[in-house]
Amino acid sequence: MTKTILTMTFMSLVAVLGLATPSNAQNCPDYYRFVDFGLKDDSGLMYRGGTLLRAEGFSAEALLLENLTECLEVRDLAKDGHGNPIPVVESINYIPEITGTDLSTLRVSRVKDTEATANENAKAHIANVENAENVTTKGENFVCISQKSAGMISCQLVSPYPGNISLVVYCDKNKCDMPVLAINGELMISASWNSSNALLDNPQEAGLQSATKAQQIHDFLKPLSATLQ
Repeated sequence: MTKTILTMTFMSLVAVLGLATPSNAQNCPDYYRFVDFGLKDDSGLMYRGGTLLRAEGFSAEALLLENLTECLEVRDLAKDGHGNPIPVVESINYIPEITGTDLSTLRVSRVKDTEATANENAKAHIANVENAENVTTKGENFVCISQKSAGMISCQLVSPYPGNISLVVYCDKNKCDMPVLAINGELMISASWNSSNALLDNPQEAGLQSATKAQQIHDFLKPLSATLQ
């Protein structure tokens, strides 16, 4: 049942809200130090000039899983101070080990509307809240619902980013998923990390851990862009 809920949620996000798929990826440059999430005009055409994120660390170490970077075909790419192209991208995946946050995945992607995407993701959690058989655990910056019959916990968190957009994490005995951490209206983060039966038995710890992960992700990405809060 848990897998069914998560699968349905993901498929709804892809089908209804226009998440990126490999079909709109183009060849990326051979070497780049930054990526640009682009700007769309009123007709939907993409141009350079969006949020920039580093693809290379401050010590020149690679930060991205290059085979998972989705570049878009945009003419007249900008160049960095060393003359390297700055590709316009739909999504990037950071190397988990380099984040220092003990994550399994960390993805930044562009979507049509992060608030709508986040609300779609929150539907399963809201359904859990309304089920009287489930147990609610509250903390300073989270509310977790233990759905023991399905072997899962869902936690709604206070986002480290402005805008008060819904942030819900889902955990089963194997993995915690944070499908939508909205950065702004069109840019969002997806992340996952390992879970356990012990975590499912301790909803307070699940909430604290999820809130800590959200803040750690924010703190990792902030210095990689001059435009992120």
